[in-house]
Amino acid sequence: MPGYGPDATAKQPARFGPDAADAAPFLRAYWLHTPHSYERVDYLRALTAIDPTGLDEAYTESLWDCEERARLLGIAMAPQRPQTTERIAVLRDDPMEISEGRAAAATRLTATARPDLP
Repeated sequence: MPGYGPDATAKQPARFGPDAADAAPFLRAYWLHTPHSYERVDYLRALTAIDPTGLDEAYTESLWDCEERARLLGIAMAPQRPQTTERIAVLRDDPMEISEGRAAAATRLTATARPDLP
């Protein structure tokens, strides 16, 4: 049924962006406590639209998520750190990762590669 469920719960305040800041604590709680893996990415996308402050660890954690949409968001948004770079490289090279995920990981690694690294 359209308009119900976690996707709608997340998208409704997200469409207001920063003006929905009062919803952020609830969305963070939903992200932390949902029993359903497929809901996490909806809440994290909403938080990104409303206030991405303090989400670095959530983006990093998403790199290990079982949901491909969450991994894609993690690839795009995780902070540049050795741990995240290593994980993104694993996703790029993993034959079990979806092709879109491997391509996103390769793009991210190419975009963030420093010329002084081999």
